[in-house]
Parts: sequence; C-alpha cells; structure tokens
Amino acid sequence: MAATLKSVLGQGYPALEYLVMDGGSEDNSVELIKQRESELHFWRSERDRGQAAAINEGFVRCSGTILGWLNSDDLYTPGTFSELASIFGPISDQPVVVYGACELFHDGQSSCEIRGALPFDPELLQITDYLDQPSVFWTRAAWELVGPLDESLHYAFDWDWFLRAATLCKFIRSDHVFSRYRIHPEHKSGVGGRERWMELVEVAKRHSSDRVKDHYQFLTEHPAAHWWLNKRMRFAQTLARMLPNNWADRAATAASPPFWRVPKGIEPDVLWQISGIR
Repeated sequence: MAATLKSVLGQGYPALEYLVMDGGSEDNSVELIKQRESELHFWRSERDRGQAAAINEGFVRCSGTILGWLNSDDLYTPGTFSELASIFGPISDQPVVVYGACELFHDGQSSCEIRGALPFDPELLQITDYLDQPSVFWTRAAWELVGPLDESLHYAFDWDWFLRAATLCKFIRSDHVFSRYRIHPEHKSGVGGRERWMELVEVAKRHSSDRVKDHYQFLTEHPAAHWWLNKRMRFAQTLARMLPNNWADRAATAASPPFWRVPKGIEPDVLWQISGIR
C-alpha cells in the first residue's frame, strides 16, 4: 500500500484527484492512508459491496476528465500522468481509451518482464483480456457512454468493461510503460480458481463470437486441458529461449497430452490465446 500511494502521489501531477476506496482492511492500510490523507481527494475504509462497486463509487465522487484505477499491490511508473496528459490533451472530451505497456514483477524478486502493448484488435479482445488493467485509462466521456463496471462480477469486470467500450470508443495504444503489476502468492487473478474461470466464461458468453464460446466450452468440459493450458504455455516460453519459436511451440504441445487430439472446430492457436500468456 505504501509503495502504491507513493507511486501515485509522487507523479507530481497538479490536477490529481486521488481517491482511496479501502474495503475495511485489517492490516496497516488505514494507518498508511492517514499518513498521506492531506494529499488525497477522498478516502474511506469500510466493508463494501465488492471491488467493482468501490471503483464505481470512486468515479462518481471524482470530477476528473481522465480516469483509471490502481489496485493496492500495483504501481504507476514515473512520468505516467504527464505522458497521459499529452496523449489525452486534444481529445479529452471524446470517448477514448488509452492503454500502454506493463512491467510484471514478482514480489521479493529482482527479475521482471516488460509486456508490451499489442495493437488494438477487437477480435483478440473477445478471446482474451490482453489489456493490462493498471495501464489502461479513459476519458470521462468514455465512462459515461459505456456505463459503470458490472458489480455482479468479482474477477472479470475489467474485461467486461473493455469489451463494452470496444464497440463505442476509440482505443489508442502507447508504447509507454505506464504501470508495474505485482505478482505474489495471494494476488487476486492467481487465486481465483474455478470462480474466476466461470466469470471469464460468462463474459465470453456475453460478448464473444460462437467460435470463441466453443473454445471456452471445450476447456470447461475438459478439466485436464484447462489444467494443462498455462503449463503448456509456460513451457513453450522456456523452450523459445533455446529453440526456434515453431520448434518450441511443437515441443510444448507434444509434452501436453490433452492437446494431442482436439475436437473438430477447436483451434489450438485460439486456446493458446485464451491462456493470456505470450
């Protein structure tokens, strides 16, 4: 929490409205917030109706024209707000979403991975949420046009919102590394398990093509394939450091029995995209 607060308040952005919506943490979060409350536009710490509801409340309480949220484990990189101001400046009154690169790092380790921002692709977005949420920002006009986050979702409300926005807003890619995403044993995406997966399936049913839905259904009906998917992708990443990419891909699939034979209409490349690992 302390590092997150510092990464936001240390931007030196003069028109910042920083709201902290804490769900009643029982650690030292409140103490840390109080140490910097004079720099905050608003803060509260109390049990709420979930993360999506808290974020919606925060956006109702603020008046800014450029919006985004940052979870308490993550960080903004220096200069992010200045870079965003230069991008949004002439289009801040339009329904626009800007997204950039993200640095993934493991808590307590020095190694990290820069995940670049891919060109905007609505079809790929229907397959997987390839936008790194801490590095995504949008205008007030976009928020009012798309509407609030779906508070019935606990894990996939960002993907659902991006998919709704994709049909209504202009998306602009930046090469700037806007944020750092912390990976640790308790991070939400990593511990969501079946509940998180079923939310992803629900969002795919709402927004994706029948072709994409079939692939989510395949993974739901074949637990072994679902269990192997990320392991296959990580193995392919490791092999790619030593072998040509096409060889690494073939070897990783050869080492993953659930993908030796898949039903007609199920495309391995789509399954690889669903994993989100690249």
